[in-house]
Amino acid sequence: MFVILITILLTIVSMYFAGCIAQSRGRSSKIWLWIAAFIGPFALLLVFLLPNLQGQDGNSSNRA
Repeated sequence: MFVILITILLTIVSMYFAGCIAQSRGRSSKIWLWIAAFIGPFALLLVFLLPNLQGQDGNSSNRA
């Protein structure tokens, strides 16, 4: 029972952080929240491995 509770808690925390990190990297926080719901903490690794979509000036446009 304790392991299940820890797993659920870890998944919920991962969902929150994946959404926050994804938003700061120019990605959809809702989509990454759901990805984290399905794959748990591995979503944090994925969102860090994918390239940052925000430009150097902080916006998400890809214009040079």
